[in-house]
Amino acid sequence: MRKDSIEKIYDIEWPGWSLDNNKFGKDFDAAARIRMIETGRKLLPYLLDHANPTSKKYLEIGPFFTPILFSDELNDVLSKDKQVSFLENDQNVINWLTENFDCNILKLDINANTFPDELKQKMVKQFGIHENFYDAITISQIVNYVDYKLLLKNIFSCLKIGGKIFINNVIDYGIPELFSKKRPTSNQEIINVTLSLGYKIEFQEELPRTFGEEPHPRLILILSK
Repeated sequence: MRKDSIEKIYDIEWPGWSLDNNKFGKDFDAAARIRMIETGRKLLPYLLDHANPTSKKYLEIGPFFTPILFSDELNDVLSKDKQVSFLENDQNVINWLTENFDCNILKLDINANTFPDELKQKMVKQFGIHENFYDAITISQIVNYVDYKLLLKNIFSCLKIGGKIFINNVIDYGIPELFSKKRPTSNQEIINVTLSLGYKIEFQEELPRTFGEEPHPRLILILSK
């Protein structure tokens, strides 16, 4: 298949992140964007197997232009009246999400010192509550870019008792220029941190590398409260 045909199928010319003005080189060129889409979809089987079809309140953190909660596969099995929220801070992405999906937006910077307070404030403003709210939360391919301990600590209270968090991540894989200094150094570190914060591990698996660019095995982690 021709390269331009692949790019058209995946729709990787994203508003505000043009391929022609890509400043991250091979870390974010057409091939890298295709890898981003394909590896993000690796979370789908786990959502299909473990998400409760009757659940209605979902949060996807850092969806960028590849949100998984509105994928055709999940649309076929999840509640038709599901309520999806996106936590995102890029305005180009936010505009695109609101144009294409029926969703709520929590515009927040996870790395900001004000994140914990702003998360509570925005949830109370939009939903009237910030504790025990979400049935399921996805954190796919963003752990390297944020203070992940702060994130996991502060979404714990937002998750319902019995709710689940789905994590999909490869250590040190992505755009190094944007990596957080507070990213994890190993899959085991992520596991240890989640346990220390009070999460229960419902399922964990390491997937072998799909692409040569991936420096480590992919961690799939399903947590519950």
